[in-house]
Amino acid sequence: MTKKLYYQDAFQQSFEAKVLRIENNYIVLDQTCFYPQGGGQVGDRGELNGIPVTNTVVKEGAIFHELEVVPTFRIGDIVEGKIDWPRRYRTMCLHSASHIMEYYLFKICGKAERLGSNVDDRRDSSTYVYEKIDPLQIREVEKLCNDFILKNNEIAVGFVGGDPECRYWKCGEIEELCGGTHPKNTSEIGRISLKRERKGARKELIITTIEKR
Repeated sequence: MTKKLYYQDAFQQSFEAKVLRIENNYIVLDQTCFYPQGGGQVGDRGELNGIPVTNTVVKEGAIFHELEVVPTFRIGDIVEGKIDWPRRYRTMCLHSASHIMEYYLFKICGKAERLGSNVDDRRDSSTYVYEKIDPLQIREVEKLCNDFILKNNEIAVGFVGGDPECRYWKCGEIEELCGGTHPKNTSEIGRISLKRERKGARKELIITTIEKR
């Protein structure tokens, strides 16, 4: 079992760890700051002992770091890991923005089934089941989101019922089950923009972006 350092401190950017398993260019460590792809959030990139980590994924219950090349280090070695912090931090901000967006989307357009979502350092893309969303409604949702963000609301994350694998995200009156990584305050997010795209019968894609820092 890999110790998930990103749950202890989402702002930790580097660490040392012991190599537990090597499968070609896939590496398992005893602890990691690298967030693995899941819950709609993209997997982290960075480097291990200077070797680029191109993705982080979960396979068979283990966290695998995908390296650009097969490493020269061996099982039992201690390696140094560094995440691509600018990419992770922007992803964190967009992930929190996506929760805020969905809260106000449901308030204005009615609660709907979410068919899928993906958040990375460029945008959040979430698809919902709606007959049709009026563009004016999207502008209203966008305004409400930015008004909420400007209040500098604190963001809290934690375990549900003491279960380390069941986590929540809370900000103001908004609370969601979420195992991703997040900033500490909405002041870190910046101004967001929303775009709506029709994806066929009863499918609406909402794209959330934030201004560059």
